[in-house]
Amino acid sequence: MKKIFLGALALMFLSVVSCKQAADKAEEAADKAEEVVEKAEEKVEEVAEKVESAVEGVPSFSDPAVQEYVNAYEEYMAEYTKIVESKDMTAFAGLSTKGQELAQKAQDISGKLSGEDAQKWTDYMTASSKKMQELAAKMTQQ
Repeated sequence: MKKIFLGALALMFLSVVSCKQAADKAEEAADKAEEVVEKAEEKVEEVAEKVESAVEGVPSFSDPAVQEYVNAYEEYMAEYTKIVESKDMTAFAGLSTKGQELAQKAQDISGKLSGEDAQKWTDYMTASSKKMQELAAKMTQQ
């Protein structure tokens, strides 16, 4: 009878220890999952901040023609940047016609702006001009 009682007692002891270990492992897994979620949230915030800062430089205008110009100019800037980075002088020369067309459109558009759009336009073109100067400097340094 003693053996049965001691066996049952040992079995209960092992069950308690086993449950305690399982609870500890579950708690450990929950802590790790929480860390992963926190890191993922931080990464999402970083990406959101980068997207926001990229978009901040491109204002939206009430006049559809102005917005269309700005979108075309952003495409031009992206292409210009790509060409500067690739050091492709042939492609750079081919881009001059597009730049001249955009310059002409800019003159036409700037005369039609009023109020808030005029200020946005000035700020946008000033920032864009600075970017172009930086890119041109990169091109001449090569």
